[in-house]
Amino acid sequence: EELSSDYQSYASLTTASINLLHSARIIDQTLHTRRALGMAIASQYFGVFIVPESYNDTWLVVGIKNILFLLFMRKIMGNNECRFWVYQQLLKVYKAECENLLPPLHLKDKSQSYPLTSGNNAQIFHMDPMLTPPHILELMELKSMLVMRIVENRLGNKELMQNAIKKLLSLAWINPSGESSSINALLSTQDFLKTIQVVSGKDLSDFMSRYVYQPGFTTLNFSFAFNRKRNVADVTIKQKTLHDCEKYVGQLTVLVQELDGSFSNLLQVEKTDVLQELNCQSKSRRNKKKKIPLFTGEEVDIDLSHSDQDSPVIWLRVDPEMLWLSRTSVEMPDYMWQAMLLHERDVVYQHMAAEVLPNFTSQGTISTLSTVLLDEKCYYQVRIQALHSLAKCITVSGDPTVNEEVLINLYRKLYGSVDNEKFTRMNDFSNFPLYFIQQEFMRAIGRIKDYAGYTTHRIVQFLYQQLYYNDNQRNEYDDSQLIVAIIDGLTETVPHKVDHKMEEVLKHVKQALPKIVCYLNIDKKMPSYQQIVSAACLRFISKLIQYGHIMDNLKDSSIFSAHLKRGQSLRVRCTAIQLLALFIKNESSERDLNTILSLIEFDQSPFIRCYAVQQLYLLPLFTKHQDCFLNNLHLVERLWRLLNEHHDFNLRCCLAQLYYTLYGRTTPTCVPTNNCAVVIDLKGQTARSNVPGIPSSFRFSSKFDDDRKYSSDDSSSSRKKKKHKPMK
Repeated sequence: EELSSDYQSYASLTTASINLLHSARIIDQTLHTRRALGMAIASQYFGVFIVPESYNDTWLVVGIKNILFLLFMRKIMGNNECRFWVYQQLLKVYKAECENLLPPLHLKDKSQSYPLTSGNNAQIFHMDPMLTPPHILELMELKSMLVMRIVENRLGNKELMQNAIKKLLSLAWINPSGESSSINALLSTQDFLKTIQVVSGKDLSDFMSRYVYQPGFTTLNFSFAFNRKRNVADVTIKQKTLHDCEKYVGQLTVLVQELDGSFSNLLQVEKTDVLQELNCQSKSRRNKKKKIPLFTGEEVDIDLSHSDQDSPVIWLRVDPEMLWLSRTSVEMPDYMWQAMLLHERDVVYQHMAAEVLPNFTSQGTISTLSTVLLDEKCYYQVRIQALHSLAKCITVSGDPTVNEEVLINLYRKLYGSVDNEKFTRMNDFSNFPLYFIQQEFMRAIGRIKDYAGYTTHRIVQFLYQQLYYNDNQRNEYDDSQLIVAIIDGLTETVPHKVDHKMEEVLKHVKQALPKIVCYLNIDKKMPSYQQIVSAACLRFISKLIQYGHIMDNLKDSSIFSAHLKRGQSLRVRCTAIQLLALFIKNESSERDLNTILSLIEFDQSPFIRCYAVQQLYLLPLFTKHQDCFLNNLHLVERLWRLLNEHHDFNLRCCLAQLYYTLYGRTTPTCVPTNNCAVVIDLKGQTARSNVPGIPSSFRFSSKFDDDRKYSSDDSSSSRKKKKHKPMK
């Protein structure tokens, strides 16, 4: 119950958090629980049985553990779910690299430290288990997984990587003398490279220097133009690295979908901008209709009426296996993105096409996104992204005829009653993809704005009707997540300012408040799974308080403080901490800050203590050298005392990160100068002072020299006249 993470693995034993438990009626938690248990079992092999020789080699053990987990995930959840999960982790690592959060995975410097930022006030990362913040450790684990995937591909055969893992396990179990050995269970980077060279005969020293021994991420901007005379595509690759790290040099795979099939090409990427040619294997055919083969061998009909009739290129895919630590952007016209979204079988690039299409808002784009959304054969995460992109297209279109009714009509086609589509049928979650899409429908509709940037009252009415008429009597699964999604959609409709256009919207939003308060009270008597409905209700009330739309008797933080106490579910307590930290940032409430600090100091849950500190530095009260009445000596002393009293190293790492976010590496401006002193150099006849009112440096005057001379003569004469009494 009090674990700081989802699981903790030991030799032949794994303790898991009770928050992973769920009944058969819960759908959403199933995926998360399976991932956590799969990672826990992999940790028993690499992390408990085989451990890193030093903390500097942790990336290696963690990376191999994640490779085993990916094998499990591909077996249990399918290839699409596995590839999409890897793509999500790649985006997380890229975002962290942009924010200067990731050090190198392996530090070759003996000092074992690395500056994450530059300047005199730079944040220094230390490769030590007691000094690594949890959020940086999590990001390093994700990057280790991505690097090990690249190592697996460099070997040329996935079986070679599995053979290397088996060899490491066998060496850790039995030594050459045949006896049990614990020395071989220590894994270092150098031993791993030797094992790889023995198994595959390949040297990975250059790879290690680029991906492991230095940080950084690259962005690849890819553009092309078709040359009709030579039947080639002139490709331009521009590479931009983060943090001035070394640029990538190597071969990049580009898959070109042409009229006669999909063809793979290798392009050489250099440190400078590259201009190369891709030979097209097909020739343009203008009026001939023929099915186009995809890379899977499937043949489909593609509408080419809007494409370039002289070009055989339909779309491009750069680095399809995600084997470069890079964020790839491809410049293509809208009809290529639309064709990719409709007919591509790689879910990652389908998702990428759905993300890009809102930049080409048109009737063709809206029609393509709607078709994918209604396609039951399409991967559900791609359909969800098409749904959100469609909501974004409606918002930015500027066309009054393209409004929220487009999404509402699509919702009724999928979930409307058979007798009358205007009414939603009773809940039936037997189709899991439709269940996940129905949740995202509520959130996407809530984010729609009209051409002037306002939420319409029609959206609020629709969401309120879904909440009011929700019927789950004949459903074998729990509908708490659907209720949460509807409340989240209503939260998105809360206007940040009120004028004559938004008065009606605010009126409908306030009509939903009694219903949401009713759900909050019911959830106390008959709790939903982990009380997720209460958490959603608190977010809605917080939004009303933040924009000043709530009544006076609730316009304070007491409702959030009441949900911090033990007895509430972990999900509710975390939501209350997050909302209270936001309230402190907006209102500068010293009382609520003391509430959070008391929670950090006295709460029994290590996860809650660390989470509270993380929210304070993710939503900082103030920044360095910023004037704020919360920036006082009492806060500095309290944080410093917490840093030195707690024995939980995760909590101390979080507190150190909070201290750096607020004050940096310099002395806080609110701390007075206590060590007032004057340092005198008698030989050089100079002095330095930090006493207010005295110059920082000065020389002695001649009068001071004479006084010092006379005082020295007097002291010598007094020593001569002094009589010593005999000792008894």
